[in-house]
Amino acid sequence: MTPSPDRQDPPPAASPTTITQYQILATRRQAFDTLMWQVPALSLTAQSFLLSLAYGSQSTSFAAAVAGLLSVAVSAMSIQLLLRQRQNEVTDSLLLHRIEQEHGWQEIFATGEVRARNAGRSRRRVIQIRSYRIWTGGLALFGIAGFVAFLRAVL
Repeated sequence: MTPSPDRQDPPPAASPTTITQYQILATRRQAFDTLMWQVPALSLTAQSFLLSLAYGSQSTSFAAAVAGLLSVAVSAMSIQLLLRQRQNEVTDSLLLHRIEQEHGWQEIFATGEVRARNAGRSRRRVIQIRSYRIWTGGLALFGIAGFVAFLRAVL
């Protein structure tokens, strides 16, 4: 007797190793997510200090130029780190979601649209631009302000 084509086999049971790996992966994903949002906060603190030096009336031209260049560097480093942490977080979310699908578990690491649908809600975005892109743009503006301060100091 052959199985009916409409019948779906139950998902494979998860081994203790799979469950442990899932837990470790979920913890690592959370760490990447936390770090991703700490980067802009720490960067804004550094930028505030550097730009107050760069644009301060008491600063020498040399100090303003150095602070401006440092502001550009901090901005570039922060953007790179923010995007790298995001990439790692998204990769781990996709791996977690794949494990959930393979084992027939509730999809808690699915996309926002899928999670909202599974919860019986519509997903209305307040704004269409993703937050990490807004923060990347904001950090870039601080870098531009630092570059302008550098130019003011040397020209």
